[in-house]
Amino acid sequence: MKCCACGAEKCDLVYHYPAPAITSLSTILEVDTRVYICSACGHMQSADLPDVQKFYDTEYQISLTSEDADQLYDVVDGVPVYRTQYQAGLILDFVDLPKGAAVLDYGAAKAKSLFRLRERRPDISPHVFDVSEDYRSYWQEWVPKEQQSTYSAPAGWNGRFDLITAHFVLEHVREPVEIFSDIARLLSPTGRFFFSVPDVLGNPADMIVVDHLNHFTQTSLPVALDRAGMKIERIDTSRLRGAFVVVAVFKEVGEKAALSAPAEVDLQIQSLKKCCDAWHAAEKFVADAQSGSAGKKVAIYGAGVYGTFVYARIRNNGGAVCFVDRNPHVHGRDHLGVPVVPPEALSSDIGILYVALNPAIARKAMADLGLDQRKGLELVYLS
Repeated sequence: MKCCACGAEKCDLVYHYPAPAITSLSTILEVDTRVYICSACGHMQSADLPDVQKFYDTEYQISLTSEDADQLYDVVDGVPVYRTQYQAGLILDFVDLPKGAAVLDYGAAKAKSLFRLRERRPDISPHVFDVSEDYRSYWQEWVPKEQQSTYSAPAGWNGRFDLITAHFVLEHVREPVEIFSDIARLLSPTGRFFFSVPDVLGNPADMIVVDHLNHFTQTSLPVALDRAGMKIERIDTSRLRGAFVVVAVFKEVGEKAALSAPAEVDLQIQSLKKCCDAWHAAEKFVADAQSGSAGKKVAIYGAGVYGTFVYARIRNNGGAVCFVDRNPHVHGRDHLGVPVVPPEALSSDIGILYVALNPAIARKAMADLGLDQRKGLELVYLS
């Protein structure tokens, strides 16, 4: 397989799991999961979906269950913090926006982060672009029609934007360099490109998400941007959990790219292979737990990617009574045909709870809720 970051023909298969596969929307696709690593730049990528363009045009509908639907990012002092409001704050922290700035949300979906940004900076001129028509109704009341575009951004927008944002978009595209180049044509000469992509080492769930065709790394991101004539001005791995937050700008004429040394790439590859090993271990943890679950009621904590991973592997062995999740937007709904309840509604007769969260936060989450002290409840972690 050819590397879609650097273009080298040096990608090796490092992870394979037979169907079913998990999507980033926590649904199940009956396809295999195959992941490759490029030995030249340390990029990780997944095999193509059968019809990736159709998937994003008609099937990938993020947070369309209601106007208010959003992804829970954190809970601070008992108050939920949602991803879109947090992302809007990050933009203002990372980029000094001029007054009246023209801002484009590229791959906008509902464009809620841009909406939140405009609430705090009403002087900006908002523009939206997406590869689907599904979101137009969410744009109509606050984005002028001539500042909306679908399928391809018009040539009349070339060089227009002071800021282009792309929130968790680039991991979904097969040819990221082409998208970076498209963004470069739309950016003004002094503009900034602010984007976020998953960090597979900070959030291992990214590795098994089958519609994330790219799993960017610290060594592959500069390579892909350089091929589109851009460079990283700032990169952060701490402000958005499990993600890279990047600000990119145009390279100067004749400027050489600041790319990683071969030794750095080798270290990156070793870390990625350990991530593959961790997923194989997680599969074993789930299988071992099933062997001891006879006669016990089972629940899954987390109605996201990790929870869907667990469900897909136990669905033919009794399944789960419920999913447990703190996000109020999913309470009272079904996920994969199973009800989603808040932690306080977890029935006392549940004997096994799969803790399907990022291993970096899983044990603390259970301690914060007191579930690690609950008598008669066995917690099964993925690591």
